[in-house]
Amino acid sequence: MDLKLSGKKALIVGGSRGIGKAIARQLALEGVDCTICSRNESTLKIAAEDLAQETKRNIYPIVADITDPNSILNLVEKSAAVMGSIDILINSGARVGGHEPEDFYSIKEELILKDFEEKYMGYFRCIRAVAPYMIENKWGRIINISGLAARIGGNYFSSGPRNASVVHLTKSASLELGKHGINVNAIYPGIVETESFRERVNSKEAIHQAESLNSLGRLITPEEIAYVVTFLASPLSASITGDVIPVTGGIGNTVYF
Repeated sequence: MDLKLSGKKALIVGGSRGIGKAIARQLALEGVDCTICSRNESTLKIAAEDLAQETKRNIYPIVADITDPNSILNLVEKSAAVMGSIDILINSGARVGGHEPEDFYSIKEELILKDFEEKYMGYFRCIRAVAPYMIENKWGRIINISGLAARIGGNYFSSGPRNASVVHLTKSASLELGKHGINVNAIYPGIVETESFRERVNSKEAIHQAESLNSLGRLITPEEIAYVVTFLASPLSASITGDVIPVTGGIGNTVYF
């Protein structure tokens, strides 16, 4: 299937590793020039070089901090300048949960505020900064990586609310931008075998437990998330907007890593 993406320009926020890097790779394989960003310059440059060598597309690395409004504006302006415009925005740069306690009695209020600043406000600022370029082109695709904790109760008193806020942001932005030919969607990833996951879960027993939580009996790969995102980023997804697509492998609703 020709996704009709060749020649498009994408900004992947958080594209130096994990899901973001896999998305950048898949978009580039479809003929998209990409800008990727991270706070870690050395990791970012290595990722850009690897992706460019494999895909033979232009991959531009720009250091950015999505908790800083000025850094976001700088990122978007530089991205548009080097690529010529921005057709696609992938918001995938927020902190992965699981590193600090989030249960009712242990969670720190500072963590909740930090998470909202980074994920909700970071995504919102990126969308608002990119929108004028897409409005000018009368076309655009925005995909927000949310999280399954948004629809799971329990001890996720930061991960849950921040990911639920991304869902509301997605729907509201789709209503605002749809008249300009811009589609906005979100993804619920399941338990994904990323570098971050392996750093947190490093025992065979814990990995087996995680694998047993979904219908497939294995972890989801970043590439499997990227396939769905790439379709949503394409012109072929014209009738899908304001929605959330779960890519979970059929995970249950009791535990989320």
